[in-house]
Amino acid sequence: MTPPEFVVRIDAMRPTDPQTYRNFLYLLLGLPLGTIWFTMIATVVAVGVGLLPVALIGIPVLLGSWYLVHWCAAFDRWMTIRLLGQPVAPLSPIDHGSGSPWARLRRLSEDPARWRELGYLLLRFPIGVATFVIAVALATIAASIVWTPFYLRRDDHDWGTWPLSTTIEDLGTNSPWSWLFVPAGLLFALASLGVINRLAGACGRWTARAIGGVGQIDASRPSRINPMPKANSLPY
Repeated sequence: MTPPEFVVRIDAMRPTDPQTYRNFLYLLLGLPLGTIWFTMIATVVAVGVGLLPVALIGIPVLLGSWYLVHWCAAFDRWMTIRLLGQPVAPLSPIDHGSGSPWARLRRLSEDPARWRELGYLLLRFPIGVATFVIAVALATIAASIVWTPFYLRRDDHDWGTWPLSTTIEDLGTNSPWSWLFVPAGLLFALASLGVINRLAGACGRWTARAIGGVGQIDASRPSRINPMPKANSLPY
């Protein structure tokens, strides 16, 4: 029996497919999570560096920052698997080691895997902003198109003044063709699902390549998930 291929579903525009809405949720979460990761890491590193002259208290703080980066990356990996079904190899294990905090800090700072995780989490902020804006914009535009003929028939509507506003207002209020806005908006929404699925798929594959540490998972095969992978824990 051929083993199932676990790759994010990005090919179909299916409004009844639950995976589509998990993809949409993932894109929305990019903004809050990216903001949290960036804020936490920047704060801890700034505090650690600032405390270095104070009896070297900053050394254990900076050491803890590497553990924080690793745990945040592990959570992001878990969420990618859980929501997108994207396979992401386990993170490279963190070297707890022994010795003084300074020796351990140097050892972790020389580990390329830790820097990959840090770079990934910092990039999650601008990328999360972009995915959030795109997802919200697509949903808002589709809903606005569908709602146009209903809104323009309200006595208290305020359509504003912008290019083609008068033409669209006349079409939406006086023309029997105005109801074509509804199927047009639904078609736009259907097309938006394809954009959302493909964008989520690209984000999932980027995560797999950026922080996946060990294993031989091929994250580039364009197949559908069936079934979803199990991800009930945060494997570090």
